[in-house]
Amino acid sequence: MSEEKIEVKETDMEDSQRDMVISVVREAQRLYNIDKDVAAFVKEELDKKFGATWHVICGKCFGSRVSYEMGHFILLKCNKVNVMIYKCGY
Repeated sequence: MSEEKIEVKETDMEDSQRDMVISVVREAQRLYNIDKDVAAFVKEELDKKFGATWHVICGKCFGSRVSYEMGHFILLKCNKVNVMIYKCGY
């Protein structure tokens, strides 16, 4: 199976963190077929790797308005699914 194309729509993350997050999303989509399971896996992995508190929203269509810690936001599309990830723990 070839790697899916990742489209980063918006981010303010450092390149190294962005690359790690993309890797985690790819792994989650390889392991799970249901969006809520992908989101749960990504959240747990990011909480372990970067500390709490991460929030993950997955789906083909959603609207949002969130507050987040600067340098900790990414909106991407992977395997035709939008994934919004951000850190907010205050």
